[in-house]
Amino acid sequence: MLITSDKKIAIVGLGITGMSVARYLSRRGMAFCAFDTRTDHPSFSEYRAAFPQNELHCGDIPEGALDHFYELVVSPGISIKEPYIDCAAKAGVSVIGDVELFLREVSKPVVGITGSNGKTSVTTLMGLCAEAAGINVAVGGNIGVPALDLFEQNADLYVLELSSFQLETTKKGGLTVACNLNLSPDHMDRYATYPQYVAAKQRIFFGAKNVVYNLLDPLTQPPVIDGVVRRGFASRKITEEGEQQFVFDRDSGQLLVAKVPVLHESELATKGLHNIENSLAVIAICDALNIPMEAVVRVLKEFKGLAHRCEYVASKNDIDFINDSKATNIGAAVAAINSFKQLGKKITLIAGGDGKGVSFDDFGKCVSQDVENLILIGRDAAIIGETVSGGINKVSALTMKEAVEKAYSLTSGQGVVLLSPACASFDMYSGYEQRGQDFKRCVSELVASC
Repeated sequence: MLITSDKKIAIVGLGITGMSVARYLSRRGMAFCAFDTRTDHPSFSEYRAAFPQNELHCGDIPEGALDHFYELVVSPGISIKEPYIDCAAKAGVSVIGDVELFLREVSKPVVGITGSNGKTSVTTLMGLCAEAAGINVAVGGNIGVPALDLFEQNADLYVLELSSFQLETTKKGGLTVACNLNLSPDHMDRYATYPQYVAAKQRIFFGAKNVVYNLLDPLTQPPVIDGVVRRGFASRKITEEGEQQFVFDRDSGQLLVAKVPVLHESELATKGLHNIENSLAVIAICDALNIPMEAVVRVLKEFKGLAHRCEYVASKNDIDFINDSKATNIGAAVAAINSFKQLGKKITLIAGGDGKGVSFDDFGKCVSQDVENLILIGRDAAIIGETVSGGINKVSALTMKEAVEKAYSLTSGQGVVLLSPACASFDMYSGYEQRGQDFKRCVSELVASC
């Protein structure tokens, strides 16, 4: 199966991103066809109807099949280490993603936000802050609207959430503001080593005019480059200098910009130390864009957070139920545990699922130290359980309903039942959203039972 053309582009993967690439290339009169290893998918009929003159190849893709294309545009869900993609790259074929196409054409300022945790919240907040300042902004990328479809909004500012998968197929870079929030092991089923994952995240800084990073996480920090303005944020005051600092003063409870208070933690609509860090990152990005601080503060006082991200569900007998189903990796779950621990809460944690091949040793240490009760669910429950030691109450549950009921029975007053799985959900659910909805349903039934 060879299609020879010096300028023809192959779209690899025909999901939401792949369809956005097809629409983009079609609008610009560029020659393309599509490949997908699946034999059937709802998008196939959509593609054939919209682009009847463009070929679609379904099923296995042998090595060499893509070697004669001008360029491959690979969807983020497909590893560029797949043999048929790697073979094409070695043959000299350009391998890129949709974000690269977007950055080649865009002429307006672009903010890129990545990190293991918190990037969706920060991206959403950035869009709200720009709107509050009267800016015509478009938000998308790894959330919501694919990057290339954002062109239809003709915005004056673009804010993109960027995953490691999107960044590893992005060559141009050149973002107006590039932000890396934090790093912890994730997607180790796609990366051979943790340094490879870190390197993919660091690509966000290539050619950036302004960089925002976590002063307490060295792996997020870019190299010092002349002419690039550096802004660092941290959940505590930092003595080192060399960049503009956006920090939290734990003694006064103030969020500081260059040592000047702009907001007290009690005024934030979201709670927990990780949300303070997210707020500081937003303030730093907005500072780089000259967005008025009054608009930023107003949004931070009103934004109550996103569903499935440390979302308050209900209370029963002074026990709070928190849905953090979006915590699909260890770093996110540890951040949630730490946040409630610092509020003095006794934590009953529901964790488990598809661990994506990561080691849970560090997670087990955190749970052993800061969690009172542990309810284990999902495929990797036993693996997690083996890493936990000490006097923690540790039980297993086969369903979310059983997990919620056991968690409630073990939790004392003024405590919190926290669903923060540290795992993906695909062993039991279609995604973290369905897992979170199931948790909320089970909690609602429990609360209504008395």
